[in-house]
Amino acid sequence: MSLSLRSFHLFFIAVSILLSVWVGVWGIGSYRSGGGVTGLVFAALFLLVGFVLLVYWVKVRRKFREMGPEE
Repeated sequence: MSLSLRSFHLFFIAVSILLSVWVGVWGIGSYRSGGGVTGLVFAALFLLVGFVLLVYWVKVRRKFREMGPEE
């Protein structure tokens, strides 16, 4: 079983979104446990990156649908 380049691209973006959200949640946990403002900044940055990647994922899916089926 092999993944097409389109499928791999969407998979890679989805994994990146999950990783960004996970690091963001970890940053919030670090801040709440007394880790200082650095954890909060880290969380905000990575949650923003996760949101931007989500928007990118939606746009890429639409573009791939417009392109039609793979050969």
